[in-house]
Amino acid sequence: MKLRPSESGTPSEAAGEAPDVLPATVPPVVVVMVTHDPGPWFEETLESIAAQTYADLGVLVVDNASDDDPTERVLAVLPEAHVHRLDSDDGYGAAANHVSSLVEGAAFYLFCHDDVAMEPDAVRALVEEGFRSNGGILGPKLVEWNSPGRLLQVGMGADKTGVLSPYAEPGELDQEQHDSVRDVFVVPGACTLVRADLFEALGGFDDGIDYLGDDLDLCWRAHALGARVLVVPAARVRHLEALGERITVDDRRRRFARHRLRTSLVSYGLWHRIRVLPQALFFAVVEALYSVLAGHPEQARDVLSAWPWNLRRQRDVRARRKALATARRVDDSSVREFQVRGNARLNGLIRGQLGRRDDRVRQFARSSRDVAGAFQSGSRQLTGVFAIVLGVLLVVGSRDLLTGDIPAIGEFARFPEPGRMLGSWWSGWSRSGLGGAGGQPTGQAILGLLGYLFVGATGALRQVLILGCVPVGAVGAWRLARPIGSARASVASFAVYLALPVPYNALARGSWSGLLAYAASPWVILLLGRATGVAPFGPARLDADDPEVKVLHRRRLPGLVLSLGLILALVASVVPSFLVITAAVGVALALGSVFCFRVAGVLRLLVVTFGSIALAVVLHLPWSYELLTAPSWWDSVAGVGSTNGGPLSLGRVIRFESGPWGAPPLGWAFLVAGVLPVIIGRSWRLEWAVRAWFVVLVGWGVLWAGQAGHLPVGLPSAEVVLAPVAAGLSLAAALGLASFDIDLKAYRFGWRQILSVAAALGVVLGAAPLGAGLLDGRWRVPAGDHLTALDDVLSIDGDRPAHRVLWVGDPELLPVSGWRYDDDVAYAATDRGEPTVLDRLPEAPPGSTELLVDALRVADEGRTNRLGHLLAPMGIEYVVVSSRLAPSSTTITGQVPPPESLTDTLAQQLDLAEIPVTEGLLVYRNTASPGTRSVLPKREGERDHFTQAVLDDLADAAPALIHEHGAVGARGEVPEAGDVLISQTYDSGWQLRIDGVPVARRLDYGWASTFTTSRAGDAELTYETPFTHRLASVGQIGLWLVVIVVRRGVRRRERSAAAAAPPEQMSEETSEEMSEEMMA
Repeated sequence: MKLRPSESGTPSEAAGEAPDVLPATVPPVVVVMVTHDPGPWFEETLESIAAQTYADLGVLVVDNASDDDPTERVLAVLPEAHVHRLDSDDGYGAAANHVSSLVEGAAFYLFCHDDVAMEPDAVRALVEEGFRSNGGILGPKLVEWNSPGRLLQVGMGADKTGVLSPYAEPGELDQEQHDSVRDVFVVPGACTLVRADLFEALGGFDDGIDYLGDDLDLCWRAHALGARVLVVPAARVRHLEALGERITVDDRRRRFARHRLRTSLVSYGLWHRIRVLPQALFFAVVEALYSVLAGHPEQARDVLSAWPWNLRRQRDVRARRKALATARRVDDSSVREFQVRGNARLNGLIRGQLGRRDDRVRQFARSSRDVAGAFQSGSRQLTGVFAIVLGVLLVVGSRDLLTGDIPAIGEFARFPEPGRMLGSWWSGWSRSGLGGAGGQPTGQAILGLLGYLFVGATGALRQVLILGCVPVGAVGAWRLARPIGSARASVASFAVYLALPVPYNALARGSWSGLLAYAASPWVILLLGRATGVAPFGPARLDADDPEVKVLHRRRLPGLVLSLGLILALVASVVPSFLVITAAVGVALALGSVFCFRVAGVLRLLVVTFGSIALAVVLHLPWSYELLTAPSWWDSVAGVGSTNGGPLSLGRVIRFESGPWGAPPLGWAFLVAGVLPVIIGRSWRLEWAVRAWFVVLVGWGVLWAGQAGHLPVGLPSAEVVLAPVAAGLSLAAALGLASFDIDLKAYRFGWRQILSVAAALGVVLGAAPLGAGLLDGRWRVPAGDHLTALDDVLSIDGDRPAHRVLWVGDPELLPVSGWRYDDDVAYAATDRGEPTVLDRLPEAPPGSTELLVDALRVADEGRTNRLGHLLAPMGIEYVVVSSRLAPSSTTITGQVPPPESLTDTLAQQLDLAEIPVTEGLLVYRNTASPGTRSVLPKREGERDHFTQAVLDDLADAAPALIHEHGAVGARGEVPEAGDVLISQTYDSGWQLRIDGVPVARRLDYGWASTFTTSRAGDAELTYETPFTHRLASVGQIGLWLVVIVVRRGVRRRERSAAAAAPPEQMSEETSEEMSEEMMA
């Protein structure tokens, strides 16, 4: 049976004074209320309907499968109402659409939520305006349920992608400033009057939109049909917004994203879909990236998941779009005139509203009416905007590096194909120097596996591993400050860490080790903070000395050791000195705790620090054993950097000015932000500020002592030392912001408040010089490298004999990882063309490599002027002396030219001919070199020492086995009988076969391998890897897999335990993570 409003109606005069716009008989209106488990407010909603002054008003309640039947509650207040119950909850729109089959003869439908309360004349005001303005859809002024003097919505706009833009700020005082009737793009669905014939023409609500977004869809399609959508502020309706109690924040956000995209797909024609949808996708990606950086990864997931959700429903979308096209009277361009310009979501992001919950938006509007609230809200927006600006600056300032090639300067060596990297690790033979057996750097295996994951695109892998360090470090800084509990503190840490010049100097100086340390340092300090177990990284409400709490912390130790150990192992595969840096950071945090008289957690901190370092060392066996047992083990671990007695003054160290970035006076600005929590902080904020400053001061002190020559050993790249200092300073800045929010109010107005403002200004000013990165788009990274000029020197293509290149110079300027010759000079040798990352990974001098030093010293001491002859059996065909990082690197300070004694010595050698190449390089060709594999001319007597090479003229030796094969082997012709010299350290694993027949091997020149053959023929040179090395390699793989699997299991148990733990046993960080996943 259908509900039929009065057919005759009631004269309008019976309801009081009526305007001329209404007909003599008022049109029937049916209130269509959709309910689902209404709360205690429901009776007040029903009473507001009963109190309406409109004469011809029917009521249809459609219940969406409530647990409790609301019929009795409805009829108790509205006896004439009709209640229609549904068996399933298919959403608001699907339920409201039942009005078409249940009601006949109505002129208007008033669709209502079950949590609104209308003023008595609301319906009358809406209908009157509908006749006066020929409105198709009309909506009232929505005000807060408990504070009717504050606005919720007075109509809304929407941008081209469907993002809503309210005309009034939620919570804004209602002072009749929005009381004019006007056309709007959307009226909120809480209370909407729709002309019945228009509703039928539209086909009702989109039943594919269950909750949220149905009002946008209906109004957008109404515009397409030429109907007017109006807001009528004279009609006032209170709205409780109780949907938030029934649908979580994450679910609401997910639905909004899905449904507005669906509406765009349905409502736009082909041309506007082509124009708008790519923009919508772009803004969705931007919002997702910002959400991740702002600490809302779940929001990024919800925004991006809207696209596959709609793709799966394309058939339904096409059907609705076709139906709309049939009825359409207004084109998209005309509809667009009603939409707001620009991007409403981006505008909201800039205003600091992105990612907030609805109640936070209302609090923002209210707090902005007092000075303190306005200042805090404004600073929140400025902090977010500053972080966005820095992120954009990073991308724009790196544009040339992102789109072009990164030059092979310093440690930025190019990557060979993945098979070569894995083969080198598996072979057990190092080709560095003069070659030698032993465990190879684990980094070769890791990079090889990554190369295969990148489908062999090692150039792209190289760019990701170099440039990706900067955002990884910045996100780590945000994550480091997250336990503080303030989103602004996280953004401040992110901004400060990104603005400090450490990564940009590392880029300009070619310091990949510095970039990796920059990427890892915040994560290391975060895990060490968790190890302490003290607030905010541990339970703030429990006594840290309580036995139960200690047991809880001990259970977390294995997971922390495994997590930190894996991070350190990955970084140490390229920068083994970072293990020592981590030890220093752990000790500094422990000293800071003792200084604060907070010894709780210190033992756990040290256990995790040194336990994770030990785990990283074990994961790198047998390579780590080779490093630690080398005669100069520190040089092997830390590299032969020139930071001992280098050019950095104390001021430059404090300003992080290890390269072209960080110059005064603005380079000092960050210190003001870092010192703020020490001045105004209290409780754990002050304690952690002290710990962070201990990390900062220890790092500065160690680097300055090394630069001043007060340390007995050299240090790694300055950026490696400064990276944890930067992380400590960013944590201090975040704590300063938290202290500003929490602790500053305890002080009377004075110099502390002025210092707080100065700290914020200092961060902005400190980052200002980075704007120069916009000019060159490459952070002053040299535009080219020396390798182009050295093509003829390095090439081994075609039939050219294999040879080595001896590199000599400032260790930070060499394109390879070298070993110490003296305090200012390093040396290295490569034998496979252009140096690659295989030549950059740290190693102890393999095999007989140190004979290169002995040969140089013989010449330097004036005992020979035929150095080329000494180097000839070693396969050295060229000697390259470097005095610049790159041809265009004149703006980079600290480039140490080679000692004059060295260049003079080389110039005096009779068998070294200088070759002019490019400025910054001295290149000598060894006229006595036979290459690394050759058939020697006849010699008299045995050669049992390398110095006896001066007796031999090897320049006429016949090249042999000129084609590389496998990781370390070779193939080719042996052109004649005789002694085949292989310029690799003597080892029983080397095998030579000519036409398949093994050839006997013997020691030559006291270090090399010579194979004496009685015939010529096709030959193959191989290295038989020892079984023990294969076994050790398999064991290393297994150990990595075991640690990864165990860590995942421990992590799952930790999450389960955290979910079952009472709130007081959760850390601040854990409770925050769980609340984000579970709370509305």
